[in-house]
Amino acid sequence: MARNLLNVEKLKRNAPDLRRKFQTAEPFSHLVLDDFLRLAPSSADVFPDSSWPSWNEVDDGYIRNKRFCFDIDRIPEPFTTFIRELNEPPFLRVLEEITGIDKLLPDPYLFGGGLHLSGPGGILTPHTDFHYHRALNLYRRINIIVYLNEDWSLDDGGCLSFYDQSGEAVQTVVPEWGTAVVFRTDDQSVHGYTVPIAEGRWRRSVALFYYTAAPTSDFSGDETTYYREHGQHTGVARKARQVVFTGLMGVSRNISILAHIVNPNLGIPAVKAYFAYLRKTRRERAESLGDGDAC
Repeated sequence: MARNLLNVEKLKRNAPDLRRKFQTAEPFSHLVLDDFLRLAPSSADVFPDSSWPSWNEVDDGYIRNKRFCFDIDRIPEPFTTFIRELNEPPFLRVLEEITGIDKLLPDPYLFGGGLHLSGPGGILTPHTDFHYHRALNLYRRINIIVYLNEDWSLDDGGCLSFYDQSGEAVQTVVPEWGTAVVFRTDDQSVHGYTVPIAEGRWRRSVALFYYTAAPTSDFSGDETTYYREHGQHTGVARKARQVVFTGLMGVSRNISILAHIVNPNLGIPAVKAYFAYLRKTRRERAESLGDGDAC
């Protein structure tokens, strides 16, 4: 299989400008890159369809009609080569320069990444991702999603949005062929798509996550994916379970924050960063409530 499926040289040339855009993007650090790969749209013909036996499937209250495969030995070419290039030093060096995060590490097991396929009615509830990868003892820092869909529009649904802390979608990305999103993943990077994928449409993508061996100085999350919406429930039992669930999730998150603060490897800067984070969150909530009153 031919190599150089990524436009790494183009990224290198534009790295200083891309870094500025990444760091100043709202509502959190991210980039939307067009023409990210050197791969013809005809490659979609060999992307596995919904009947592929190697898919793992998920369909619950938060994710609908989604399939994924992170077993590199089962993923067909040219996507195997593409994934390997995303995990190799030439791209990692450029990614470090763009994001400003040193010593980035790929996940050789592609946990949660690899090939993704979402079908009609598919949604992904707004959420923040897990931060700590216990199996590898690493800390998740960057997500990259590369889209492989021809002639996709907003009307087809499944368009990824980035949300601010008030729950407002600040930017929405149409998952067209060759478009890539690179974004910081932490306790504040809320993303997802709530407009269901249209009937007859299948949303294809490749996803990879990048880690560091060292924890962040400020609280960036724990081992849990935190969804920001939970739907409406009827019946006393289901409502009671929802109340208990949200309460326990809040307790769990507060315990994770406390553990981060007392970590002797982080020290006083972590405590200061956490209280700065609290002040920022309260200010944003107050501003959001103020905007709501004005409307």
